[in-house]
Amino acid sequence: MNDGVLLVDLDGTLYAGDGPIRRYAAELAALTGDAALPARVAEYLAGGTVPGASDGWEAVRSLAADAPLSLVDTAFLRARAGLADGTVPVTVPGGFADLLAELRGRYLVVLATNSPRDGLLQLLERLGVRGLFHEIVFSARKPTAVRPLLARLLDTIGAAGQPWRALSVGDHWRNDIAPALSAGAVTGYVDRFGRAAGPAHLTGPTVGDLLPGIRRWAADPARFAREHPLAGS
Repeated sequence: MNDGVLLVDLDGTLYAGDGPIRRYAAELAALTGDAALPARVAEYLAGGTVPGASDGWEAVRSLAADAPLSLVDTAFLRARAGLADGTVPVTVPGGFADLLAELRGRYLVVLATNSPRDGLLQLLERLGVRGLFHEIVFSARKPTAVRPLLARLLDTIGAAGQPWRALSVGDHWRNDIAPALSAGAVTGYVDRFGRAAGPAHLTGPTVGDLLPGIRRWAADPARFAREHPLAGS
């Protein structure tokens, strides 16, 4: 696992499915009495925009900006509990688990999520992917902690000063892509709605669209970094 580092986001990247967002909106609507919230969130998930929201979780919070924080947190934890126990179904995009398994012998494969640990190991076990990661970082404090995390991981494999040997893949440009770019890493941006929040080396509407590019990077990270300019820059 000394060839490089693959840093993977969880929500919207490792798994696909809007069920957790819809549950979050439904739980918060029940707690606040805002019956219109689920429909407004559904509009966002259909391709609408919500000011200040980069993903569905942020869309719910933005659309319920007046809700007490305690109720927002309760609704969030209930949605995460549904993820953990399987009552909110999600799936790993086709081919992604196979790619992680392929790379695991040569690359340090790490999952990093801002979500707390509670229930997520259960989710990963249920999805059959827990064993594909050498390390799982919960409550990761992205974006601020991404650069030091990448530095630590690269140092672990003896690649300090060679940031192109790390690739960060995620669907939240500000959290997953921007800090990795600033560290000199290669990036794969899952831009579901084609909003082009910023540049990345690889960009596509699903993680499946990025898999060929990730394989090209894994074949020769230094060459990939030289030959692939930032898309959207």
